Amino acid sequence: GPIDVNLADAAALETLPRIGPALARRIVLDRDARGPFRSVDDLTRVRGVGPSTLAAIRARVVVGTGGVRSRTAAAPAASP
Repeated sequence: GPIDVNLADAAALETLPRIGPALARRIVLDRDARGPFRSVDDLTRVRGVGPSTLAAIRARVVVGTGGVRSRTAAAPAASP
């Protein structure tokens, strides 16, 4: 199945096309420092992940809520 970039360790990320050990480590370090990725496109904030790398991995990754302590989007308010 697809790899959740918010849960994967560097070894799992290295199984993706165009992701070597150094880039996998940068992805993990970025996630640890700046928090979870909100979308697959968010991976471009990591140095070394550009449009071609994103295109190569897009079908093989997902962004789950792993590591998120609180929801970023508020739940809809209940109608009175």
